[in-house]
Amino acid sequence: MSNEQYLILSYFVVGLVSGLAGFFVYLALKNPLAQITETFPQKQFVRILRILFPIGLILPALTGFLVVRYQEGCNEKPYSKLIADRNYLVYKNQQQLSSSATQIAVALLIWGLIILLGLLRSRRGQNGDY
Repeated sequence: MSNEQYLILSYFVVGLVSGLAGFFVYLALKNPLAQITETFPQKQFVRILRILFPIGLILPALTGFLVVRYQEGCNEKPYSKLIADRNYLVYKNQQQLSSSATQIAVALLIWGLIILLGLLRSRRGQNGDY
């Protein structure tokens, strides 16, 4: 397989893996999210959370993948020399996966904060402290 073919194939495979990683994180957390949000008194808010949750995990995973650019090295070397270096292509694939995982972690942190705020608000509402 030529390096150019490797570049094309690996780009799409890493993109698919990144998207699937976000999807599998969503599947793993879908039921716990549903159990936690059952305590929320605002049912419209719960509905919005359930709609946005998969988008809020898959989109950051794909964004992390897309943020990595091959072009950065083009300032130093021509495109043909970059493609000739298989190690560079593998490094960029690893960078894409790492960036995708980082974006998923950040998204989980943000979702955790949203759920925490919802829990605090629902507890305050139960105590009558609005």
